[in-house]
Amino acid sequence: MKPASFASPGLGRLLVLLCSTLAAATPASAQMFRDSSLQALLGQERPAELQRVARERLAARPDDSQAVLALALGALENNDAESRKLAIQHARSCTQQQPRAAECHYALGVVLGVQAMSEGMLKAARSAGTVKEALAQAQTLEPAWYPARSALVEFYLLAPGMMGGSSARAQELARAAPSPAQAKVLQARVDLQDGKSESVLQSLTGLLSSPDAAVAEDAAEWGFGAALMLVNEGKAPLAQPFLEQLMRARPDHAAGPFGLARVRAAAGAHAEALVLYEQSARAQGAARLPVDYRRGIALQELGRKDEARAALARFVKAGRGHKLSLEDARKRLAELGG
Repeated sequence: MKPASFASPGLGRLLVLLCSTLAAATPASAQMFRDSSLQALLGQERPAELQRVARERLAARPDDSQAVLALALGALENNDAESRKLAIQHARSCTQQQPRAAECHYALGVVLGVQAMSEGMLKAARSAGTVKEALAQAQTLEPAWYPARSALVEFYLLAPGMMGGSSARAQELARAAPSPAQAKVLQARVDLQDGKSESVLQSLTGLLSSPDAAVAEDAAEWGFGAALMLVNEGKAPLAQPFLEQLMRARPDHAAGPFGLARVRAAAGAHAEALVLYEQSARAQGAARLPVDYRRGIALQELGRKDEARAALARFVKAGRGHKLSLEDARKRLAELGG
């Protein structure tokens, strides 16, 4: 999923994405779960059900490594500290009882990373070594399991050197991937970290329909990120072709129409942007995007003040957006008298 130095808010966000947005059933070497029923729940984006099933299975068998992984992913998607702490407890126990279960080490690494970030920079710094060790162990135990390799690449790219980060190690992991598609998508992630947005989009375009669904998921996630970087840099037309392909490749997901809406808004076509924002709001993954914020801006630009006020108020109330976006939304609400 697609999951951004370790001491920055980006790591937590991207680890969550890595773990919670691997949506479709994937080939055996790349899928998140070996258990098809758990994979189905993940693909259906039903984190509460995933957690419920995991708790029931762990009550019957505490060393059920697939259930430990399910509990972890559900906790991340649920974004609740108590759920994360319970998942960490089970993951630690599992790594002791089943030291060769890669999914337990993976679960510990990703959930501990997010929980540590939520408790502040000092906690994050203290936990960095354990996070790296857990992710590295998962990748060593299952080198062909793409989620573990992808998460470890993320860590090496995002953590400061003093906490174990290393762009050279990230490059090595990308080049050593067991398939050309995995190597290409991970190299694109390295390039994204270096700000090579145009190059990233060129590399990822052909991977959006990869038969390896975990690779396709990361191609979509990282390509979407690169496209938004271009939009924010005033280069929206360069992002449009990739976003159009993303929308065709993943018609049920929110990222494509949201990204194209940003392109249209950048061109001043706010009515067209609004239609695309509405489409994005109804699609999978919309909760992870600031749709109401952008919808509110479009409505404000169109002079539809009451609707703009309602959208911006929903965004502020949810409190899940970037700090700067939330501040801007509050300013706009003040301007609108809300």
